[in-house]
Formats: sequence, structure tokens, C-alpha cells
Amino acid sequence: MPTPILYDCDPGHDDAIALVMAHRSPDIELLGVTTTCGNAELEKTTDNAIRVLDFVGASDVPVAAGCARPLARPLVLGTADGPSGLEGSPYLPKPSRGPLKQHAVDFLAEKLAASPDPLLVVATGPLCNIGLLVLKHPHVLPKVKELIWMGGVFYRKSEIITPTEFNAFCDPEALKLVLDARVPITMIGLDVTMQVLIEAPQYKELAAIDTPLGRVAMDWLKFYEKLHRNSMGVGGAMHDPLALALAIDPTLVRTRPAHIGVDLSGSYTFGATVADFWHDRGEEDNARIAYDVDADRFFKLMFDLLR
Repeated sequence: MPTPILYDCDPGHDDAIALVMAHRSPDIELLGVTTTCGNAELEKTTDNAIRVLDFVGASDVPVAAGCARPLARPLVLGTADGPSGLEGSPYLPKPSRGPLKQHAVDFLAEKLAASPDPLLVVATGPLCNIGLLVLKHPHVLPKVKELIWMGGVFYRKSEIITPTEFNAFCDPEALKLVLDARVPITMIGLDVTMQVLIEAPQYKELAAIDTPLGRVAMDWLKFYEKLHRNSMGVGGAMHDPLALALAIDPTLVRTRPAHIGVDLSGSYTFGATVADFWHDRGEEDNARIAYDVDADRFFKLMFDLLR
């Protein structure tokens, strides 16, 4: 039986590929998509989600728009995906429909409450919607089987890893709300996602997928690579597709429990996620974090689904 999931995102080139994977995987039943601000303003990320879903024949998947700004501070947009959030997409049609009239947070609460079993939630943007869910609908939190979130960073393995990851930086108060609510959460941070980079071998494999979807994905990744290549000297990282892939195969990464704190006041590390593995602060574990990934198996899964 496929795993039913709710997907919260801010498309975003890598979110777009994750959306395609979620729709095409026989192991996933995509119950709905909710959108938030982050890589672009909410109206744009919502349009992008609808454009991608319509393009791959998933116009029956409901899309609900959520938070237009972080919960407690002004919106700072991401820069990797261009002004629209999905630049370099000449093949994509304009959105054929609008989002549901229902707010994303109420949509999530309704779906969770109606499900006979707890549901898996995947989130690959700032946690504005999930944080507001904690505040507005705390009664449905026991129906969250697990939250898989692409966010945070925990080890400084090289100079390309910054102290703070964007999704955490954009709305750290929402992240703290979710962590304090003790929702079961697995965090896929930059230290792991930067191990799944699109480089020459991956471009060669993608070029062999001579379909409309293959060409769109190539356009996405070529645009998305620009920031990574110019600023860090590496290809684009598959941050969000890796998080989504765990809904299909959780053995792709290895995780360990920790207590995660969020820096809400640092001048240079604002929004940083700090892992305490040894309970030095006397706090109970509130998350599992990924620390290693089988990159070859991940790319095989991603390309199989894109084919």
C-alpha cells in the first residue's frame, strides 16, 4: 500500500523535483500540497506548485496556500531560484486553477483529523504553516506520524556549510514551536543534502531522459546550479528531493536522536540549529537528525522517477 503524505513546500526548483517524485512514486499517495513563503512570495510559490502538478498530470491534487510571511518577523526571500521562484521553466504552462479557498493550516488540520491513522508530513520550506498548525490546531498533532523536514545544519564538514540554513533562518520561531510541541521530526540538514550534488555524471544521466519532463528538469537544474556554482564552486544540491525521498525509502539516510535548540538572537548565527547529542543541557531529545546518506541509491531513485 502506498504511504499517504501531506507535502508542505515553497517551490523552488528542488521543491519542484520533489513534487514530481511525490506524484510519480507508486509508494506515495499525495493527499494534498500546501504552500508557504520562502523561495518566493506566497502567490508565486503557490502558482509554481500548481504549474508543476498540472504539467505532470496531477491536476486532481488539491493545493492550499498558507502563510505569506514568517510568524514573528518580516519575510526574507531565498535567492537561489530567481524572482519567480522557478526561473528557467519555458515549457511550463501558466497555472490552470487557483488554490483552495481554505487556508493551508486549516486544510492540514482537516486532513489529519479525518485520517483513521496518523499521517506522514513532509515539509521542505520554512515551517510557517506547521508552526501555525501547532498554535491553531494542537488537537491534531497526535495525528502527525512523523514530520520529515528539510532544514537546519549540524556539522561543519567543509567551508561550503554555513552556520545557518535558510529554512531555519526564515522562520526560526516556527521551528522552535514545532520542536517544543514534540511532534516526531526527522531533520535533513545541509550537511547531508550537500552530499547529493548534481555534477557531470548526474547531468549526463538527466540528458538521456529525452522527454518533456526531462527537458524541464534540466532547465530547472541548470538555472538552480548558478548560485551554487558561483558562490560555492559546486553543483546544485538536491535538498528537498532527498527529504521527500525518505517518505519512499527511509533507509537512504542514517539518523540519530538529539535535542535541537534554535538561536533566536545571535548576530552571526541567527537561526542556527544547535544539536546536543550528549544531553549537556539536560534537555530530552526532540528530533532525529540525518548524518549520512547513500547518495548513489538516492540518485537512482530520483532518476527512475523522472524517467
